[in-house]
Amino acid sequence: MDEIRDKSEETDLEAKIKENKQSSAGKIAVVDTVGNITYSLIVGSLLDYIAGLNFTGIVASRASATVMNSVTGGIYGWWREKTFKLTKTTEKSGNLRKRLVDLLAFNTFQVPIYSVAIAIGSYVSEGKVDMEKVKNGATYLATISSLIGPTMGWYMDCFRKLFGVNSAAEGAYRGSKTQPHD
Repeated sequence: MDEIRDKSEETDLEAKIKENKQSSAGKIAVVDTVGNITYSLIVGSLLDYIAGLNFTGIVASRASATVMNSVTGGIYGWWREKTFKLTKTTEKSGNLRKRLVDLLAFNTFQVPIYSVAIAIGSYVSEGKVDMEKVKNGATYLATISSLIGPTMGWYMDCFRKLFGVNSAAEGAYRGSKTQPHD
C-alpha cells in the first residue's frame, strides 16, 4: 500500500513540475523585457558612441531605448518565436540556422526601433533630429547585426533559461499557460 501511495505522490509531483515548467505569457514577456533592456544598455551605449552621440546624447538615447524596450521587449521575444516558427527552426536545428533566424528577427524588429532611439537622442542633445546620425546609426547596426542579432538572441535565451523559460526555438509562448498572441 505504501508503495502505491509513493508512486502516486511521485506522479503528482512530476505533474506539478511539468505544470510549473510551462511559464505564463506574462512571465515570458517580463523575462524577455529585462533581457532586452540589459543587453541594450550594454551594447547600445557603445553603438551610440560610435554613431557620434556625446555623453548627454548617449544617456538620452539609452533612456529612450529603455522606455521603448520596456514596451517592446516582450513583443520582440514573441517576434523571435514567430520567426523561428515561420522558418520551421527548432531547438534541434543547427546553430548556424538558429543564429540566422535570430539575425532575421533582429533586422526586421530591432533596427527600426534603434533608429527611433537615435532620433530621440539627437533631438534631446541637439534640439533637432539629425537624420544623418539616424542613418549612420541604423546603417551601422544593420552592418554589424550579424554579430549583434545572434548574440542578443543567445543572451535572451540564456536569460530565459536562468528564469526557467523555454528558448525562442522551443516556443515558450506556445507552451505557456496563457497564449495571448496566438
